[in-house]
Amino acid sequence: MTKIGFHACFALMLMLFLTGCFNTLEQRWEVFDTDRKAEIGVKTKDYYMTEWGKPAKRERSEDGGEILTLIFSGYGGNQGWRKTLTFTPEGVLKDFQRDYWPKEQ
Repeated sequence: MTKIGFHACFALMLMLFLTGCFNTLEQRWEVFDTDRKAEIGVKTKDYYMTEWGKPAKRERSEDGGEILTLIFSGYGGNQGWRKTLTFTPEGVLKDFQRDYWPKEQ
């Protein structure tokens, strides 16, 4: 391989490796939102309990479904997130909300 070919190949591999590494926190949460929207009407409460673990809070919704809230807090509470998943009475994901802190400036 020529010297120019090697450098071009190396640059291409480096670019592909770093793609997505520089997303902002909000961009990463937007990907989370897109993934959850695709799971509405598809994934079940059992799936999330298995994949994400025990929620910090469980409530009954007005329609007889369930609302699970998962919370993570680190660095003395200075950084974290809250995910709230709402399920139908049959246990299928109906809605979700999320929040995180701190917000980027």
